[in-house]
Amino acid sequence: SKLDKARFVEYLHGSLNDAFDPRHQELPTRKLTKPLSHYWINSSHNTYLTGDQLKSKSSVEAYLYALRRGCKCLELDCWDGPDTSRISDELRVDVYHGHTFTSKISFLSIVLLVNNYLISNPDSYPIILSLENHCSTPYQNQMAEILKKTLGNKLFIPTPASRKEEMPSPEKLKGLVLIKGKRPPEADDDEEVERENQDLPKYAKSLLDVTYFHGTKFKKFDDSCTMIASNMHSIGESKITKLAEKSANSPFLWRKYNVDHTDFPAGIRVDSSNYNPVLAWSMGCQMVALNFQTSDTNMVLNDGRFRQDGGCGYIPKPSSIMNGKKPEQMAIKIRVLCASCLPKPNGARKGEKIDPYVQVELHDVRVRKRKEEYHTISHSTNSVRDNGYSPVWKDEGHQFLVHHADVAMVVFKVIDQDVIGDDQVACAAIPVTSLRQGFRSIQL
Repeated sequence: SKLDKARFVEYLHGSLNDAFDPRHQELPTRKLTKPLSHYWINSSHNTYLTGDQLKSKSSVEAYLYALRRGCKCLELDCWDGPDTSRISDELRVDVYHGHTFTSKISFLSIVLLVNNYLISNPDSYPIILSLENHCSTPYQNQMAEILKKTLGNKLFIPTPASRKEEMPSPEKLKGLVLIKGKRPPEADDDEEVERENQDLPKYAKSLLDVTYFHGTKFKKFDDSCTMIASNMHSIGESKITKLAEKSANSPFLWRKYNVDHTDFPAGIRVDSSNYNPVLAWSMGCQMVALNFQTSDTNMVLNDGRFRQDGGCGYIPKPSSIMNGKKPEQMAIKIRVLCASCLPKPNGARKGEKIDPYVQVELHDVRVRKRKEEYHTISHSTNSVRDNGYSPVWKDEGHQFLVHHADVAMVVFKVIDQDVIGDDQVACAAIPVTSLRQGFRSIQL
């Protein structure tokens, strides 16, 4: 039977014609049985904050917001709370950005929320709580007690043997919470244990017993590759770029390390803006932590990446990232035709009509002078004056050369042109491997 015009238009703008392949947005039918290090994991930095790093509000709801967006690694900066020993035997552990004017929330309230989330979502793949621990020993004991008492059998308690074995899989850890923190080196982990232990702060044994991931400093690749599987590096955003540019062999060594170990790259930005995650993903980094409260282009890239596999928060790393063969370069041509029912910027209901144009950006990684580097290129259409309802652009299209299709992403931005300054209206990001050919619609 034939489609009439109305139904054809409905199909063109519907989810079945989405440029983001609908099959890639479904929950995986395969089980995620490989070790945790084989996956990109949706991760958050300073999850408790609702704004900047200096004076914004801390919120328990921010954790629920992140979880509902598919985040599976949540960060908690833990500090000694007020001394309540005269009133109660239970000490209050606070979570906030230390030495700033950010407000405080209780550690207990966050753990309760995570527990309730897992009660409602028992098939969730594992949630990792990344503890930045600034607490004294009594408060660390309180943290361990809260974790064990609140989470019960949902808390993954590692054995000394499990920390040295291959990492468990997301499938095996379904419905569980893992703790990332710091542990003193064990006797057979390092020949200089006694000297290193002298420089370490005191850690409560009760908290160490429930900690699986152990954050360590990066020194050199040879040392990193021989570490036990549960040891991981927490790396600043600038370090990723330096490692990629250090030598032609550095990306290969970094990806080799990331086959059996995990990384937690995070940015340090006062305004809570985000760094671009594409280069870190290409190095094999699993937990590329971003500020979920900031809806910038780099957060849109993260949302687009983890829109795959039903938003479950765990994406299998491509074989090329596991030191397999890198895909061949490819060319894609994108032509922007039209849009429908575009809103005004920032949710405004009143004001002048918008003058929209579309900017298409490719975010990629390329080899230049035998070293890998982040690469981006963009193309913009003309603006259409006073028409946000049904703009049609006179765009001849642009051909993009994709260097690394397994990590490259395309971002589509609708922008309102204004004399004072252009405002973004809406955007979306699609992995190149999920981008469909043909006349397609973009769900903004």
